Amino acid sequence: MEAVIINQEKTFTLFGFSKHHAQNKAYSETMFELLDQVWEEVRNKKLSHKGINHVVYDDDHMVFAGIELNFPSEEDPSLEKRTIHFNKYAYCKHIGPYSELDKSYKEIQSAIETSGEHHQFPTMEIYGHWNEDESKLETEIIYNLK
Repeated sequence: MEAVIINQEKTFTLFGFSKHHAQNKAYSETMFELLDQVWEEVRNKKLSHKGINHVVYDDDHMVFAGIELNFPSEEDPSLEKRTIHFNKYAYCKHIGPYSELDKSYKEIQSAIETSGEHHQFPTMEIYGHWNEDESKLETEIIYNLK
């Protein structure tokens, strides 16, 4: 899908874990480590959820991984609550293997540059439901704009 600029508010209320990304690791390692913690907690507490992974990349190499719960009253103090709000954002939906996400990132960065907009943190990835056929994997990418 082509990257687009969206001038509309969008808010996510997520529950998960965060940590600083170590420079000597791949971001995917940090992301999977956090998601493993999230899903262990969700399974242990039997929390009702939407089943979609969200990963937020913030300034200072902070990474947050979480999910949306079906019933916010099910908040658990062991999970961090994080509200992410976008007033205006660049959006691209990547369909295909995760190893090709760079193509979509380049497309979204090009759309931002062409539009004269400016990116500011956070950036978010939203992972669709797992599919063994990598060509059908869906990842939404959202860049916050000033």
